[in-house]
Amino acid sequence: MLHQDSLSNSNIKMLNYVLDYIPYIILVLCLIYPFRTIIYNKFQAFFTKKNDIDIASAGGFIPFLRMLHAKQGKIVTSNLPYENTISVVDSEVMKATLHIGDRPIEIFKFAEPLLGEDNFQIYNAERALKLRKVLGPALGQEVLAIKYDSMRNVGIHFIKRWEEYLNSQNSVIIKMQEQCLEFALRATSKVLLSDETPQDFDFKKFRQYYDAMLIGLFDKQFGLIDNIHENDFQQSLDSYRIMLNKLINDRKNRNMKTENIEKPIHVKDFFDILITENDPDTGCPFSDEKIRSIISGNLTAGYHSTGVVIPYTLFALTQNPDVKAKLQNEIDDVLKGRLPTLEDLSQLDYLTQVVKESLRVYPPGTFFARLVKTDTVRPKTVENFQLQADNTTILYCIPLYHENPSYFVNPKKFDPSRFSRENIKNIKPNTYCPFGFGVRICPAERLAMVIIKMMVCLIVQKFDLELAMEIKDMQREEKFAVIAKNDILIKLTSRNGIKA
Repeated sequence: MLHQDSLSNSNIKMLNYVLDYIPYIILVLCLIYPFRTIIYNKFQAFFTKKNDIDIASAGGFIPFLRMLHAKQGKIVTSNLPYENTISVVDSEVMKATLHIGDRPIEIFKFAEPLLGEDNFQIYNAERALKLRKVLGPALGQEVLAIKYDSMRNVGIHFIKRWEEYLNSQNSVIIKMQEQCLEFALRATSKVLLSDETPQDFDFKKFRQYYDAMLIGLFDKQFGLIDNIHENDFQQSLDSYRIMLNKLINDRKNRNMKTENIEKPIHVKDFFDILITENDPDTGCPFSDEKIRSIISGNLTAGYHSTGVVIPYTLFALTQNPDVKAKLQNEIDDVLKGRLPTLEDLSQLDYLTQVVKESLRVYPPGTFFARLVKTDTVRPKTVENFQLQADNTTILYCIPLYHENPSYFVNPKKFDPSRFSRENIKNIKPNTYCPFGFGVRICPAERLAMVIIKMMVCLIVQKFDLELAMEIKDMQREEKFAVIAKNDILIKLTSRNGIKA
């Protein structure tokens, strides 16, 4: 009996001891919980064997894939972060899979907060084709011709802003990536939404919310966001939606005011199609939610692809004075000081070569993906491809194609002549893919090229360029696109150029 009592007393003491420390345990857990993902990643990296490769230690997804391909060859089948996935750097595989139009849902799932659960990025091949047929004309030559002056006026706004700086000094240093991203967002909005923006609309704030939201999406994709930054992300997303709705509603209201006014027959732009045509999925008008999703997706694609390429092209010119001089001479000879028209851009052959080479050396995108489904026709021309299981995801890493010496001689050299009329035929098909490939190639490729060429032309025509930072500080960083981590600082000085 005494023995039982002593055991009971001992248990009570132990229980009291534990209860005394419970508040401290709860406090520690509360402190740790918001940073659980970061702590997990740190411990994971610590316990990873030195011979293993992970994305963080590799320095990003592109260098991670680069290391895997160096070990496994053209086709990587193991150590990828996604299940049932292979990574391919092989022009024959790309050629053999041009017809595949399905995408893996899981890889694009991170975009749901922005685009919605059922968005066009993850449409299967059939749905994607139907939507492209409806929206395609809005990205064609006729609409570009109508919208061109509005886009060019956005570019001129920035040119004049920089000129004003030079009125009081001999040179000015510009954060070119920051400025060109703002330009790209404004110019893309002109095409997708409206030539006229509400006077009280703050594009700088719109871009700030947009950037914070996109960075948050990227970090969420790899589990790198804690509760504090999750709240910041949600606030940015909400603010972005409010401002986007303002642009959409403004365009709707102006359409309503003019719908009873007799107008000449005109080509439908992107927004016209969304509010007048039927959704091919339902046969009914596009819902407001679908309109927001489609505009958001296309804004994101246009904003980053063009806004990042322009400053990298200018950087390349600062490092290649012969290329810069040749481009300046072409622009001066063709334009003779006047503003470039849409027709002029197609006549500036060397400008096209420079931009294409910039897209090769500094592609803004990281990879694209296709899904091999049960009913997918397997190419018989590619060895072992018949053995790929159903629902296999194929990754195609853009930079690994562009930097492959088997496809491009001396790939690190910035050489626009690769794309000259006499040399372009030497580029192996299915190796140059800045806008994707096959049936899911970027539908706005033509628009992107016009915006990039136009802005590069305006800048080179008016200013001389010099890099205003150390090369070692030129670090590329993977976010929603591959951006310059420390921006790209360009020193501008005046040269004879635009007279209009």
